[in-house]
Amino acid sequence: MFVDSSLNRLFNVGVFALGTICVGTIGYTLLEGWSVFDSMYMTVITLSTVGYGEIHELTTAGRSFSTLLIFLSILTMTFLTATLTSFIVENDMGGHFIRRKIMKTISQLSGHTVICGAGSMAETVIERLMKKRKDVVVIDDDPRRLEGLRSRWRKLLTLEGDPTNEMTLAQANVLEAAHMIAALDSEMDNLLVAITCKDIRGDITVFANSNDVTIANRMRKAAVDEVISPSQLVGEHVANKILA
Repeated sequence: MFVDSSLNRLFNVGVFALGTICVGTIGYTLLEGWSVFDSMYMTVITLSTVGYGEIHELTTAGRSFSTLLIFLSILTMTFLTATLTSFIVENDMGGHFIRRKIMKTISQLSGHTVICGAGSMAETVIERLMKKRKDVVVIDDDPRRLEGLRSRWRKLLTLEGDPTNEMTLAQANVLEAAHMIAALDSEMDNLLVAITCKDIRGDITVFANSNDVTIANRMRKAAVDEVISPSQLVGEHVANKILA
C-alpha cells in the first residue's frame, strides 16, 4: 500500500514535469518564433537551471516566460525531492530492505535456535538465550508481536510468516539449526511444526509445548525430544513448595 501510493506520486510528478516541458516548448515557439528543437532545448536548460545561457536573444515576453519556467522548475524539483524521499522511506517501511538483510543473515547462521511463536513462553526462552548471546530466529505470523520482540532485543532475528509452512521453516535455516522450539498458541500447530522439522532434519533437537495428553503422546511418537507441559510444570512447582 505504501509503495503503491509513492509510485503514484512519482508518476504524477513525472507527468507534471513532462507537461511543463511541453508548455515551455510551445511557449518559446509561439513567443520567439524558434524551431521546436531550439524551444525544447531552451526549456530543458531553463528547467534544469544549468546556466548555459540563452541560445537566442530573448524578447521581453520571452524573458518573462523564462522567469515563469524557472519558478515551475523550482516547484517541480521540490515536489520530486519530497516524493523520492517519501518513496525511499515508505519502501523501507514496507520491509523490503530490512527483510532482505535479515534473510541474508539467517542464511549464514549455523547451530542457532529457531523459535516458532512469540508468546510468553517464547519470550522467556528468548530472554535467557539472548543474555547468553545465542543466535535466535523467531517465526510468527503476527507482525505486532515480532515488532514488540525487536524493540526489546535489537539483535533478535525475526521472520514473519506461517511457522507451520515448510518454506517458512526453510527460510529460518532449519537445516543448519541446532534447536527448534514449538511454542505456538495452537498445540496442533506445535505438533505439525515438530513433525515438519523432524522431516527436514532428523537430528535437530525439538522442544514442543503441549498441555493436551493425547497431542503430547503424538509428539513423542513423532520423535520430539522434549514435550513441555506448562500446566504440569507449574503444578509440580507449587506441590514442591507445599511439601518442602
